[in-house]
Amino acid sequence: MDEILYARMFRQAELHPGGNRCTFPLNSAVNQMEPASAVEIVSLSEVPAMLDVVAEWYYGAWGREDGLTLEVEQQTLRASLVGTGLPRTYLAFAHGSAIGAVQLKLGEMPQLPGYVHWLGAVYVAPSARGRGVAQSLVHHAVEQARAQGIQRLYLQTEDLTGGLYARCGWAAVSFAESHGKRVLVMERRLDVNGSFGSNPLRDSVQFGVQCL
Repeated sequence: MDEILYARMFRQAELHPGGNRCTFPLNSAVNQMEPASAVEIVSLSEVPAMLDVVAEWYYGAWGREDGLTLEVEQQTLRASLVGTGLPRTYLAFAHGSAIGAVQLKLGEMPQLPGYVHWLGAVYVAPSARGRGVAQSLVHHAVEQARAQGIQRLYLQTEDLTGGLYARCGWAAVSFAESHGKRVLVMERRLDVNGSFGSNPLRDSVQFGVQCL
């Protein structure tokens, strides 16, 4: 995505009253066949009827390969419908249709018990990819975590260069194994005055790119 357009997208983000809804302009410049429009992000708890849709997304993207069942995905998502803490699942909508999802969760990697709060399960429907939806979802989840007073947020990615997340201010922490795959664990400090200590992986050139 063009970095200037990307930066503009976040500057124009509008947080709705109550803090659970957010509207972002879709980046139609990436796909000139699509008219300019906006993506609205809402909590799954506000649209519980969409649970089965998200479960099917997650099962097809990761669950089947990891040996999970669709029923397990559904059961896991039900935890997002109750209470005010984590886990939380957020959906992106455009033109009235669900086009993506993201989660905030607890303790995603048991081998890293000190890393408590996680962002994960970033999914965008194939027809909506390349239009900034993933970035909008990640940004919204980060802001929701910050609103809950979370100071450090973690994620794992199979893109060992950091990809999207490295460009958006996430810092590399370490490599790890997850479901038989090598993944990169990354961190985002959410406290205003947060700073990273020295870390050879984090300080390497390939992870030095930041969002504008």
